[in-house]
Amino acid sequence: MTSFAEEIARCAANALREELETYPKPGLVSMVDQGSHPDMDAQCFLASIEAITPGFAEMADCAGGSLHDLQRIGVEMEEAMQNATSGRNAHRGAIFCLGLLCAAAGERRESAEPLGEIVARRWGAGIPQPDFLDVTSDGIAMCRRYQMGGVRREAALGFPSVYQIGLPAYREALPYGRAAARVQAFFAILEHCEDTTLLKRGGPEGRDFARQCARRFLDCGGVAAPDWWQRAQETHHEFVRRNLTAGGVADLLAATLFVEDMERRP
Repeated sequence: MTSFAEEIARCAANALREELETYPKPGLVSMVDQGSHPDMDAQCFLASIEAITPGFAEMADCAGGSLHDLQRIGVEMEEAMQNATSGRNAHRGAIFCLGLLCAAAGERRESAEPLGEIVARRWGAGIPQPDFLDVTSDGIAMCRRYQMGGVRREAALGFPSVYQIGLPAYREALPYGRAAARVQAFFAILEHCEDTTLLKRGGPEGRDFARQCARRFLDCGGVAAPDWWQRAQETHHEFVRRNLTAGGVADLLAATLFVEDMERRP
């Protein structure tokens, strides 16, 4: 395993830790509370991150491989995650998103090509194929039920929610600090993202409610408003009351943080 691949894996792990540290983050597990996930906590997520980090390095080393080569590594990472968390799904979506981006980073080396474009160019055409998709996945079931693309469509298109929404929101809010910028990016992605976890928990009504909350938060100034933290926390508590969560948005936030870190390096 190359030192470059190990560095890419560390960046992926750091992105997941920063996502976990982000708070208030409506409905999701953080270092503060469990959100709408009574079966998981921060220690569960930290154990998962430690377990899957070597797999990210394998993804980076497998940059020239086929989609099925990456899938094989991803399955091994899921098994490691479940062994570390007593069968809980802490990072299944993140393994998919960050795994592809790690493979893209391994191929990119000194190129200036955005990681998302590499994912779309190298593996995008194969991602939607039925033989690659796990038909037992809740996300796939929601995609089929509601005729939507989900995170796999995001990946096939080069992660437009990361490049067009997450990164601009994060960078614009950086003057308010990294923690606030992560919250801003989360709400920006939440407003637009097709999140299958939201659909599973709340159906179209829950998804629409979440988008309205995000739009209201951003329209009131986002993290530039003096009371942003209180308003974000109130939204978090309301998500918990309604048993809503947005795991897909969390995955795209982690992807945003990973891309920001990798692409600003010389």
